[in-house]
Amino acid sequence: MILFEEHAELLTLFEKFKELKTKEDQANSLELAEHASTVMNTLDEGIKELDNLDTFFEYLHQVGASHRRIPGFKVEYFWKIEKPFLTAVETTLGDRYTENVENIYKITIKFIIETLVKGYDNANAPT
Repeated sequence: MILFEEHAELLTLFEKFKELKTKEDQANSLELAEHASTVMNTLDEGIKELDNLDTFFEYLHQVGASHRRIPGFKVEYFWKIEKPFLTAVETTLGDRYTENVENIYKITIKFIIETLVKGYDNANAPT
């Protein structure tokens, strides 16, 4: 949810979220919570697939490409998930969120986002 709180302009990309003008409306929206959960589940799936890079790339390239169907979506929007993701990891891990763990997750999220971007960019590339 932090993603949409910090980047309210992203809500305008989704017809069903355009009416969520206040933070209270956003906080009370089950559909928005489900979408935020979908975003986090996508990142989680990407991390789980790191031990099988073929599956990792295939999955995240497909997710990146699927964003071509969202009118007005810009590839740089993928980078807006980086900070909220790291905040969520820090909150989840608490005291276990050391500088070393932070560096690992920074590298991981950057790799995931770069892969999403490549999928998005390649979706329009001629074959």
